[in-house]
Amino acid sequence: MKKIKDMWNRNRVLIVLITIVLVCFCIMGVVIVKYFFGGNVSSYGDRLDDIKDFPFKEEDQLALINKIKENEIVSDVAVNVHGKIIYIRILFNDKASLDAAKAVASKSLEVISSEYQSKYDLEYTIVQESTESVGGFTLMGAKNINRGALIWNNNTPIKDKE
Repeated sequence: MKKIKDMWNRNRVLIVLITIVLVCFCIMGVVIVKYFFGGNVSSYGDRLDDIKDFPFKEEDQLALINKIKENEIVSDVAVNVHGKIIYIRILFNDKASLDAAKAVASKSLEVISSEYQSKYDLEYTIVQESTESVGGFTLMGAKNINRGALIWNNNTPIKDKE
């Protein structure tokens, strides 16, 4: 017992500091493990919790695709759902003009129910491949949950003059 008292008296500052450092390392370890390895499994966190109760059904996707394909200027349609965004890609043939393509995309909003439009953002990509007879276009449009209309952004590649 006397040896322990002598060691405490000679090294009490060092023992207290080592104890404080060990406690700090333990606390940091717990915080690091909880921060990096704990929590949600999903990369979206809890932002998609309400979407599980209201999925974009397969039959509604097919109805949207069929409605768009009814138009004779449409070549192909693809619909993908990721998180809270519905991606709609429409490929047009050579007969389509840019305004007609926008009208087809805007008209497809009528097929998507208001419940889906209030839960999901919509992203449209309308494409016409360039050929010898037409220049082609690539246009992207978005409709946010809070907005009523599509907002268009021109992404047509510009060719350099030679």
